Amino acid sequence: MAYEPNWVEVDGLVNIRDLGGTTTADARIVHDGLVFRSDNLDDLSEASISRLLDDLGVSDVVDLRTNTERQGVTGFPFDGRVQVHKLSLYPDDDPSDPIPAWFGDLSVLEDGDPPDTVHIVAGHYLGYFRARPDSIVNALRTVATAQGATIINCAAGKDRTGTVSAVLLSALDVPQAQILADYAASTERIVAILAKLGFAANAGSGAHDADVKSQSTPPELMKLVLDRVARDYGSVAGWLQDNGWTPDDQAALEAKLLG
Repeated sequence: MAYEPNWVEVDGLVNIRDLGGTTTADARIVHDGLVFRSDNLDDLSEASISRLLDDLGVSDVVDLRTNTERQGVTGFPFDGRVQVHKLSLYPDDDPSDPIPAWFGDLSVLEDGDPPDTVHIVAGHYLGYFRARPDSIVNALRTVATAQGATIINCAAGKDRTGTVSAVLLSALDVPQAQILADYAASTERIVAILAKLGFAANAGSGAHDADVKSQSTPPELMKLVLDRVARDYGSVAGWLQDNGWTPDDQAALEAKLLG
């Protein structure tokens, strides 16, 4: 089945979609309305919060941001109405440290890798697997055990969120072509993402074309990540098992999302 992004319209969010509708290798369909991936949920209006909680049934939020990112937020809006799971993909950081967590020694270029954007960013994503396997595994457990729907989010909803979403879909045995297409879909919203984050308000005008290109999500980037995980662990499932994912976890995830 060809992949089509299952976009969801919520005022204040520019990169939110439902992972439902993807299909597994044995033709099971991931149910709609149970797991969403999104950009940050800060400063949403009450109408948007009601849309998430009442219309979409969100009960849990997987927040992949750092302590520093969270501290800088004035309007994270849920006030105890959902379970928020703080699962940074970087080593725990001190907000008083002037050096952001992502400036640490996370990305690794292998011998022979060209120093292009695909290999540099893929090396950074692979650092998530080394630095915070606990957060990745617990993100999947959250989805599996949530009372309602789960939103997986970070700042832009494309890099950290894209990596965890790829692991989730891989765990369900969704074919790689759909996983890559889901990852790549964030490029459709990259101008809006950059504008929301505030460092390229004129993205798309020509003045910030380099930002748009460097922040996009080409499918070959995620393919490199998944291929290297498979090379080193046999599969994403093998990596999960090596990091504490159990048959009971797998059964719960499949029961939740595949029914």
